[in-house]
Amino acid sequence: MNKTFSIFIFLIFLFNYVIKLSANDDTYINSSNIIYNEKQNVVELAENSKINYKDTNILIDRGVIDYNKNQIEVFGNFYLYQELNILSGENLKGNTSLDIFTASNVSFIYNDDLKIDSDKIKRESNVVYFYNNFLTPCELEGYFNCPTWSLRIDKTEYEIKQDKFTHFDSFLQIADYKVFYLPYFSHYGAKAPRKKGFLTPTIEFTVGGDQGVIIPYYFPINQSTDILFKPKISLNQNFEFMEKYELNTILQNKTAGGDTNISIDSIKRDGDKNINTSLKIDTKKVITKDSIFSASGLFTNSISTTRSINEEPVTFEDLYLRLENYNFITKDDYLKTELSSVETFESTDLKSVPISPSLNYMNFINSKDFNIMNNLDLIVLKRDKSTFSNPSESFKIKIENEITSINLKNDISFFNKLYLSNSFSEYYFENDKTSNHDSLKSNLIISSDLNYSAYNFFSPRLKFLIPLQLANTNKLINEESQSLTFNYQNQFSENRFFGNDLIDSSPRIVYGIESFFSINDSNLILNINQSFETNTNNNYLNLINQKSNFSDYAFESKLIVKDILFKIDSRLDNSNFSKKEMNYSVDFEKNINFSLMYNETQSDAFKKLSNDTQSIILGISKEINKNMNIGLNSNLDVKNNYDPYSSSLNISLFDDCSKLDITYTNTRYNDNFNTQPEETIGITFSMDYLGFFGYEQSTDLFFSEPGNVNYGL
Repeated sequence: MNKTFSIFIFLIFLFNYVIKLSANDDTYINSSNIIYNEKQNVVELAENSKINYKDTNILIDRGVIDYNKNQIEVFGNFYLYQELNILSGENLKGNTSLDIFTASNVSFIYNDDLKIDSDKIKRESNVVYFYNNFLTPCELEGYFNCPTWSLRIDKTEYEIKQDKFTHFDSFLQIADYKVFYLPYFSHYGAKAPRKKGFLTPTIEFTVGGDQGVIIPYYFPINQSTDILFKPKISLNQNFEFMEKYELNTILQNKTAGGDTNISIDSIKRDGDKNINTSLKIDTKKVITKDSIFSASGLFTNSISTTRSINEEPVTFEDLYLRLENYNFITKDDYLKTELSSVETFESTDLKSVPISPSLNYMNFINSKDFNIMNNLDLIVLKRDKSTFSNPSESFKIKIENEITSINLKNDISFFNKLYLSNSFSEYYFENDKTSNHDSLKSNLIISSDLNYSAYNFFSPRLKFLIPLQLANTNKLINEESQSLTFNYQNQFSENRFFGNDLIDSSPRIVYGIESFFSINDSNLILNINQSFETNTNNNYLNLINQKSNFSDYAFESKLIVKDILFKIDSRLDNSNFSKKEMNYSVDFEKNINFSLMYNETQSDAFKKLSNDTQSIILGISKEINKNMNIGLNSNLDVKNNYDPYSSSLNISLFDDCSKLDITYTNTRYNDNFNTQPEETIGITFSMDYLGFFGYEQSTDLFFSEPGNVNYGL
């Protein structure tokens, strides 16, 4: 035996792994006997020979490498593995670079996930063929003592560079039962590059309706940008496909500096001459470490389907362009400039839609004894035309200054605040120039919040608020929030209105008690407060229907007992403690996830509320075992026999490679226009690597008729 020999084997492993095997310092060969015939240039490896090159390991029963014939042959079994990929089989025969080879009884595990068993494998250059094979990513002894799903395939072509599988004459098996035949389909592996082309279509069958087909087309524009076209064509009884169709187009761009998403939906309804189109744009870009640009826009001429009365398409747009700068002039300051525009669904109000450029600047000054916050707001509203109450153009500038300090003396903490607001507004009415006017408003709010912490279980709290109106022409138009609330936290705020156009005008004292109890694993928090108004003739009291100087009681509590959280937020009448508003919530997270929210509001709680309201939002989910979840969500109208506004029931069955979702939804909204009651049942079966099979039914009678079958890869 000649001890001087050389080996040069190029082993190109399946699925994008290129392995070069050569006799150098990185190569290790372990064999009981190696014979090299220098004359014939042949290397013979004895049984159980092991070859290791870097992270690639090869184990063979017995093999011969003939360099003159450019041939390698393994007699018996071979076993190759690299990282998470394993290839084993029998009777490997091919050229020395293994870009051409055949083998039998092959098993392949890709990425420690996808498993392929094949009677025969053949490689020709960059294509590998599997014959009479079995494919699954599931556990071989899974939930059914067999793979949850698998494919029995006559022939598979695998393109190595594209990481693409193409299957011919396949049967989809669910728990070893053949349920679906696929003459041809393809999919990609985990390392596949992005490729343009048609994706597998989805076919929809509707009983008593039209058949539809969705043919997605994917196009990667560059490394960071994709576009997906999803046209849905419906064929009626006359095979007319232009009477009803949908087109969804999605463009996504992702870079290190930000994201941009564009979505376009076009819908042509049967019997409708109009094409309803919606365009949605969202973008956010980091210009520098202290500068961010963002924008969002929605443009549509569609018909609303959310409890709307518009039967004809109405132009609607909602957009903003925003530039934010940090550390703009001084450290920790903030500058925001924005241009926004909104149009509503109601055609009668199109005249009152504003276009609004705005500027906001804020800075902070921090010292040992106090903190100062300065805020500047400048906003311009422009409308197409003016109305009786809304100007065609308005200009507003507001300057806010806030000084705060915190002091601790004995067991009392003092949180003092001085808030000054000055605003000037100018209004222009195009239709009625006599209504043009200016408005000047200046307010000063002095507040002091005292907390006494000497007691172990509770802390008395007292807050004095003195609003001073320095100047007010009483001509300010409220263009900010109309929202209103009454609760414990809002009682202690300087301004109980949302926004800043409306300010509390009455001096008041708010007193309360905050309690905390901890026993073993249980914690209880109880807070209650009430305010005393020196002047009952103010806007806030009028809107909450309060006539007396003493307000109603605001009460909140939180009880935590191990895995149970119980919360109450309520408003109690100041004379008899009857409830005007009541919000309960219970959350439980152990063995079962349970969430219950109850809301009750009396009609006399707010001036603009005409009826009592009662509703329950219920959510229950349970993990039955490691392969099954069940969930129920419902929004109930308590005042009307607990009829659901909406409800859904979901059952999920899943394992390591698949998921089956069965969903029932019941929606009872009915406005006699675009939103109608609906019952829907959907069944979707998703599979790793392949995609989904789905069934959906939407009928007035539950399960009375078949529904829609969907299939996609």
